[in-house]
Amino acid sequence: MIQNTTVQLTQDEFDSFISILTERTGIIPRASHLDGIRNYIQTQVAKKKIGIQDYKLQLISNPSVFADFVNGSTVNETYFFREEKQFALLHDKILPLWRSKSQGSEIRIWSAACSYGEEAYSLAILAKSCGIKPCVTASDINSEVLKHCRQGLFLGTSLRTVDGSSFQNLIVPYKRNDGKIEFDDEIKSCITTMQLNLSEIDSPKCTAFLPKNQNIIFLRNVFIYFSQELRARILRTLAEKCLAEDGLLFVSMSEIAQTDSTIIPPSLEKNFDGSVFYFHKKTGGKADG
Repeated sequence: MIQNTTVQLTQDEFDSFISILTERTGIIPRASHLDGIRNYIQTQVAKKKIGIQDYKLQLISNPSVFADFVNGSTVNETYFFREEKQFALLHDKILPLWRSKSQGSEIRIWSAACSYGEEAYSLAILAKSCGIKPCVTASDINSEVLKHCRQGLFLGTSLRTVDGSSFQNLIVPYKRNDGKIEFDDEIKSCITTMQLNLSEIDSPKCTAFLPKNQNIIFLRNVFIYFSQELRARILRTLAEKCLAEDGLLFVSMSEIAQTDSTIIPPSLEKNFDGSVFYFHKKTGGKADG
């Protein structure tokens, strides 16, 4: 984010902007992200040549201004095959078992906080490598990262030398001479993007458009920004409305250890394989759709 020193927010003014962000998105920014958000607000006020209160009024009344604020305030840092052990479990056990049971039907996967899209593409090419046709939904609250996801073009920095390295051979066919990674139309056609505010996931307007009967849902590295109450609402909706019977839900490996058992809906059970924990929708817990 571009820094601007012309306009300086007071702490009370800044806190009021954070309150707006949290009330509308559920996001409680971490301390390390506050300076970036403050810089964004100050830059916008200076750029628009308006007062702080005028900008706040625009933020409240103009959806496009608020959307830009969300885009400028959310953190989007990820890479291919992040938390490699989860992908190894999918590759070695879960996807082969699915293939043997599914008799050629496609697998529905939802990357529910997809950021720029590395996670969604990782899931798509992993499924294809296992001989399964993937149907991946990639959602995020940030409209800019969704544009990037649809383009299917990534910098070489989306590959890490340690985490995720075991599956980088799947990326090789898409690497360009300049080091960038560009997926072809066949892979991009497996991915559908949608903008989604997770804090509204159980609202009537949102429920109608949620991905239904998902066999696998990845919702990683977002619970750290949400209250316990919102986490509970999200888990309940995913279990009741989105996961197929026997569906699996993955959160980040750090988040599952911090997930209070009191917010886990009855239809979800916590399973583990080695050091990888995940949620399984019990048989008989029916999803809509």
